[in-house]
Amino acid sequence: MSLAVKLAKSYCVLRSCAGGDTMKAFFHHLRFAPLVVIVWVILEEELSVRTVIVGAVVGMLTLAVVDRYVLRGDYERRYAIGPVRAARYAAALFVQIYVAGFQALHRLVTRRVNVDIVDITTELEDDFRISLLANSITLTPGTVTLERRGERLRIIWLDCVSRDPEVAGPMIKGGFERMLGGGGR
Repeated sequence: MSLAVKLAKSYCVLRSCAGGDTMKAFFHHLRFAPLVVIVWVILEEELSVRTVIVGAVVGMLTLAVVDRYVLRGDYERRYAIGPVRAARYAAALFVQIYVAGFQALHRLVTRRVNVDIVDITTELEDDFRISLLANSITLTPGTVTLERRGERLRIIWLDCVSRDPEVAGPMIKGGFERMLGGGGR
């Protein structure tokens, strides 16, 4: 029996669906296999046939478990951002992490640090997008999201130039909020 057949059977048992639904879900998750394999190879730090196969198997089983027990819904529509917007956002986040990293390093070395906690608001209304914004702020060196309450984010900021949310908000959020579909307050 081939590896693909074994994987499909394991997947079907895990999904415990009947007939077409299982195969439809399998082929739906198969779209994500290249991405999952790439992540697995990066985490394993080894490119071999074994690593690719194990990454595919573990990835597909993980997708099945998450789909069945964690997400339980039409998450593709609910959390839809679109591939172009997601790619732009990822590229902008990557650039901002490096730029802010050098800025934070310079501030630390020159001892020009002004740490304070600032409350900012977002115009985003969707929980998923607000969480993306909060995580992006945390990933950016010099800022950490401490708390989220509705549309309000509490941020610890390494270079606090103002505690006024109208001034601090755009400086901390940068273009992230706009790219996620909000304004810029």
